[in-house]
Amino acid sequence: MNTLFEDVTIISQAESDGFPFDWYAIAHENHFWFQARKRAFLHFIKDLGLNQQAEVLEIGCGNGLVRRQLRELSGWKIDGTDINLDALKLNTGCNGKTFLYNIHDRNETFKEKYDYIILFDVLEHIEDTQHFIESCLFHLKKGGIIFINVPALNHLKSKYDEAVGHLRRYDKQMMAASFSAFQTTVVKQRFWAISLVPLLSIRKWVVKKDKDTAKIVSKGLKPPGNAANSVLNWLMKTELNLSPNPKIGASLLAAIKKD
Repeated sequence: MNTLFEDVTIISQAESDGFPFDWYAIAHENHFWFQARKRAFLHFIKDLGLNQQAEVLEIGCGNGLVRRQLRELSGWKIDGTDINLDALKLNTGCNGKTFLYNIHDRNETFKEKYDYIILFDVLEHIEDTQHFIESCLFHLKKGGIIFINVPALNHLKSKYDEAVGHLRRYDKQMMAASFSAFQTTVVKQRFWAISLVPLLSIRKWVVKKDKDTAKIVSKGLKPPGNAANSVLNWLMKTELNLSPNPKIGASLLAAIKKD
């Protein structure tokens, strides 16, 4: 308990999450999709009247990318937790504490500790979502909010989704149904990345015959050069300005309040 290892506080045992480590080499702040997700989230939360000073926990923080991107929310102290120790060692430049911690352990230190929980691109990996959501809510204050991002539209599911462990892609009804058994309120949901819908349809075809996981991840996530990354980044910026609340999108953001 609370053993410090290279800036990671170890509370639970490390576990294999089955996530391809090659993903972390591609997932960086300059990648167009991660920049777009950050912009979409900041736009999503701007009218929610959130606490300027807040304790936040990112569950499934991976390499710390989200925590670094949200440093501009200077009043938010964002702790991060994951069960993958190798990924946690990449959490540098963050403004909160980093924990090797399995939320199912429900350590009393963290009971109803956090104002907000960030759950970005995690829920789609979880088989028993009800047990997982229950454990998330254990860590959240009453009246607190879980911010969720998930891949959307199940018909876009491809071998890429399988390679990175996506069990499902969501729509708004699925998201609301996931929380219906709990004392929670769906505050807001919003699709984003409508311009990526045709590209994901193409990706589904491009990776269809590949069998090597690393190759599928690279083809499915990495833009073919800096120029393509810049063009896609511009496209996503333009989309947010012209269509801030599209009827569909490649991803879905949700804010769920604990009653």
